Amino acid sequence: MKRAFVVGLALAVSIGTVLAQPKKTPPPGAPAGGSGSAIPPKPEQDPKPNLPAGETTSPWAAGVSAEQKAMAFQKFEEANLKLNDGSVKQAVALYREALAHWNHPAIHYNLALALVSLDLPIEIEASLLEAVKYGEAPLEKAQFEHAKEYLLLIQKQIAEVEVSCDKMGAEVLLDGQPLFTVKPGAPNRYAGKVKIGKHTFVAKKTGYNAQIEAPFIGPGENFRINLKLYTSDELTRYKRRFDQKWMPFAVIGGGVALALGGGLMQLSANSSFKEFDDKIARCNADTMGGNRGCMDTSLDDLKKSGNTKRSIGYVGYGVGAGAIAVGALLLYLNREQPYQITADQYIREQENKKSATGGVSVVPVISPEVAGAVVQGRF
Repeated sequence: MKRAFVVGLALAVSIGTVLAQPKKTPPPGAPAGGSGSAIPPKPEQDPKPNLPAGETTSPWAAGVSAEQKAMAFQKFEEANLKLNDGSVKQAVALYREALAHWNHPAIHYNLALALVSLDLPIEIEASLLEAVKYGEAPLEKAQFEHAKEYLLLIQKQIAEVEVSCDKMGAEVLLDGQPLFTVKPGAPNRYAGKVKIGKHTFVAKKTGYNAQIEAPFIGPGENFRINLKLYTSDELTRYKRRFDQKWMPFAVIGGGVALALGGGLMQLSANSSFKEFDDKIARCNADTMGGNRGCMDTSLDDLKKSGNTKRSIGYVGYGVGAGAIAVGALLLYLNREQPYQITADQYIREQENKKSATGGVSVVPVISPEVAGAVVQGRF
């Protein structure tokens, strides 16, 4: 729909700008160029079609001096030339200068045509509303009908928003653009129009934060939201690297067990070596007493057993110490680390908590005139 609208208006611009060349004698009150670009009357002219009884001048010309009309017409002609040259932004600026001298519906009509290529639906709607404000009298009938058609199309690209906040000193922004700062006695509310789509609402104050990612706001919807600010503590959450909090402790426990096992093996090795030494001492005593010497065949086994146990003990110490070190590292890596959630996430958390008890924190607002949501709850 948007593409069709842009193409249609772009065509109107291309036709209108060609037809909008200054004329020596434009018809009173409107319009040269059919349904294309409209031309307001020259200063000496004051069209009075279908005036109500008692009125002697057109409503759009009331209180406008001849000098103002002359300046408006001059700027208008300059704007048409710029538009024909493709200098759309300069043309828009000149149309607005012309309107500052004479708020004529025909100038609004041409301004709307120029704004099409800049993709500014809200400004286009405002100009078209001014263009049709007094009916078809200031324009040709075809131009008036086209303006109404364009208006219906452009309004399908526009939605309405209403944002409020009651935290004193908070600055409220919409899509990064400041709206208002909350002050005592002020309305602390903004109501306006936006392009359809997703938008970000932010309220910020030192030590507080609120950021809401609004869902897609569709054509003609009125999205309402009351921004609540939250302290840093309220928005702080903690997370770990691993979900298994027990894992580092298990590794440390395994290392301690291995080290203890190594210690036990060392004790057993010492016992084997002591027994070996005792037997050697007895053998030596027997030899000195005239006996044939030590014939105990278990001596070699005792020595081998002691050496084996000592080696196992050393391995247990080493592996256990390594496991304890790894476990300590895992414990450090898996420590709780703070991070902040957005106010939008906080609201969803509260909604989930309250839904368990039958409450809600975001209430849809739907009526023939309004569709959106209001953030509610105790914070």
